[in-house]
Amino acid sequence: MNTISPSMSKKHIQLISPYIHIPEDIDTFDFDAIVFDECFILKNITGYIFKKFLMDTSLQINEEQLAKFIGSICENYNRNHFHNFQHAVNILQMTYKLLLETKLINKLKHNVSFGIMIAALSHDVDHPGNTNSYEINSFSKYAKLYNDNSVLENHHCTLTFEILEYTGLINSFKGDEFREFRKTIILGILGTDMSKHNDCIDKLTRFDFTKESFTIEDQYFITSTILHFADLSNSIKNFETSFEWVKRISLEFYQQTLKEELEGLPSLSFMKVQDHLSMCMNEISFITNISIPMWKLLKSKFEHLGFLLDKCQSTLEKWKEIESQYIYENNINNLNY
Repeated sequence: MNTISPSMSKKHIQLISPYIHIPEDIDTFDFDAIVFDECFILKNITGYIFKKFLMDTSLQINEEQLAKFIGSICENYNRNHFHNFQHAVNILQMTYKLLLETKLINKLKHNVSFGIMIAALSHDVDHPGNTNSYEINSFSKYAKLYNDNSVLENHHCTLTFEILEYTGLINSFKGDEFREFRKTIILGILGTDMSKHNDCIDKLTRFDFTKESFTIEDQYFITSTILHFADLSNSIKNFETSFEWVKRISLEFYQQTLKEELEGLPSLSFMKVQDHLSMCMNEISFITNISIPMWKLLKSKFEHLGFLLDKCQSTLEKWKEIESQYIYENNINNLNY
C-alpha cells in the first residue's frame, strides 16, 4: 500500500485548498471528473463533496483524518484507462447526488450515509485493470485469498479498511455505530460486483420507498443500491463524455484479452473490442439490457427522476446512429460480429 510519508503526515492537511476552483457543475448530473487529470485537483473536488455532505449532518468527523484518507485512497488507485481515481470521484459525486435527489439521505442514519460515501470513493481502489474472471482463471493471489468470490470487490473492501485504520478515520464511530458503518461499506463495495446486479434489481422492484422510516437492513440495501446505480451511470452523462469512458473500458477489456491469449486463458467474446463497430455493439447491448431497465425502474420509484431515463434513451439512440454510420461507410455485414 502506498502511504503518506512521515514528513507529509506532520503537516496540517485540508479538505479543500483555497487555491482550487471547484467546477461549477459539481452539484449537477452533468459533472464528470474526466476533464481533470491532476490528483491535487481531484482530491480537492473530493474534499468539497465530503465537506458539503458533513455540513448537512451532525457527524463530528476529523477533517484532517478524512483528508489523509482521501489522499491515501487516491495514491492507491492505479492509472488504469477506466478504473482510476477519476472514475472514483465520479461515483462519489453521483452517489451523493442520487442520495440528495431521491431525498433518501434524510431517512438514513448519518453513520450509514457516511459509510456509503466512503465506499463510493474506494469501491475500486487498487483495481488491477482486469476482471474477476481473469483473477479466477489465472488463479491469482486474490482469487486464492477470497476463494473466487467477488475477488476484486473483496480486495477493494479489505484495502479500504486498511486505509481507514492507517489514517485513524476508522475511529470515527464506536460500538453499534461502527458495526453499521463497517457493514455499509462492505455491502456497498461488494454490491458493485455485476454478478449481483439481477438480485439487486429484483429486490428493488419490490422495495417500498414510501415508508416513513427504514430498518437498518433497509438502509444497507438502499445505500448499496444507490452506489450500484452510480457505478453504472455512464449512460446518463453528456454523450461525448460517455463515449470517452466507453472507449476507456473497451481498451481495458481488449488489453485483458491480449493478456489472456498470451497466458493461454479463456476470453469472453464481448471483451475483444477491436474496432468501433464492436465497441458500438457492446454499448448498445449494455444500455438496452442493463441501463434502460435500471433507470426505468428508478423512474417508477421516483417519478421526478424520469429525465435520467430520457438521457439514457438519448444516449442509446446516438450509439445506434454511430453504429449505422460505421456500417454504411465501411460496407460491413454486421452478421459477422
